Amino acid sequence: MSVRYTIIDSHRNMSRKRREDLCDFFEEVKGIGKEDAEQQVVFCDWYESEYAVKWFEVLATVNGHIAGYIRSFRNPDDVRQWYIGDVHVRKGYRRLGIATGMYEKAFKEYERYEAAENVVAAVRRDNMNSIGLHKKTGFEDTGELLEFADFFADENETKYIKWLYRYFPVPEKAKTDKLMEMFLPIWTGSAGKGTPGGLKAILKKVKSKESDAETIWCGNRLVGFTYTAEGEVVEVRTSGYADRDN
Repeated sequence: MSVRYTIIDSHRNMSRKRREDLCDFFEEVKGIGKEDAEQQVVFCDWYESEYAVKWFEVLATVNGHIAGYIRSFRNPDDVRQWYIGDVHVRKGYRRLGIATGMYEKAFKEYERYEAAENVVAAVRRDNMNSIGLHKKTGFEDTGELLEFADFFADENETKYIKWLYRYFPVPEKAKTDKLMEMFLPIWTGSAGKGTPGGLKAILKKVKSKESDAETIWCGNRLVGFTYTAEGEVVEVRTSGYADRDN
């Protein structure tokens, strides 16, 4: 089975045929009547227009037939944060990795926005399938009630968060003093509480190409770096940022 994942960057620009297909999809997966399903489609128009923020939807289609859907939009008050939700997969296409595929497509879309630091979702505490999906795709349960823009999640839901990291090789021409200046606050502020002398030894190996290294960015913030020690990649991050997602 071939699944196609498509980014729709504006709900209001959907073709009439796609809107009708989406209405049929909502009617089935939400178990609602046609009129209510049509209102769901209209709601997306209203929400995108009302908040005037960056918005996109991911459609998973099989032979042109909508099999899955999610939507995501940026926090109108904070360009660093995105919300993802309304995740649905049509019966008959479940447990085939489609929801995971849609999330991966969304994560790639976030990479287009340099300021993006994290994405949040509201997950019901008793929805084991949703909990499993979010943990599998790198989210962590904060145990908190989700507050996003001017709306709050249901009390039976908890906020899950995923940090969005980007990795870049350390420039070959970067001077050791400059790297020390960049990495020392991270090194001393990390859980390991490394010493400046230890960092200098690592950077010496990096400069001599005995060890590979990468910088780790979360949005526009430098939050960590990696280096190779005894054949294994070691990550050092500022406290408060999670380890690399599995």
